[in-house]
Amino acid sequence: MSKQSAAKQARRKKRQTTRNANWLPDEVHAEVEAVGRIAGEILPRGWVFDSDYSNDEYLIWYYPPSGFESTEDDPRELVTRIWVSDPDQPQLILVGTEEDGAIYSFTVEQLMANLDVIEAYRVGDPVPQF
Repeated sequence: MSKQSAAKQARRKKRQTTRNANWLPDEVHAEVEAVGRIAGEILPRGWVFDSDYSNDEYLIWYYPPSGFESTEDDPRELVTRIWVSDPDQPQLILVGTEEDGAIYSFTVEQLMANLDVIEAYRVGDPVPQF
C-alpha cells in the first residue's frame, strides 16, 4: 500500500469515527430539534434560559418582564415560566400562580400561537383562557 493510500484510509477512518461519535438516534434528534425550535422562538422575544433550575430532566425559561415584587413569604410564582420535560408538550406556569395553581400543557404549536397572550399577562390581570 502506498503512503498516499494509507493516508487516505486513515483520513476516512477518522471521519467515520467522528461521525459515529456524533450520531444521534432519530428520537433524540427530534427532541433536540423541538427544544431548538422553542428556544429559537422565545429567546429573541426576551425569555431567559434558567440555568439555575434547569437540569437533566427539564429545561426552563422565564420571562423577566412578567415579574413582580413580592415579600419573602409570598408563595406565588414570581415570573412566567416555560419548562420542557417532554419536547412535544411544553408546560407553562403564569406569574402569580399559587403553589396549587394551574399548570398548562401545550403542543409546541399551541404554545407559539399563545405567546402574545402569555407575555402580556401580569399579576392581577384576568387569567387567560387557553
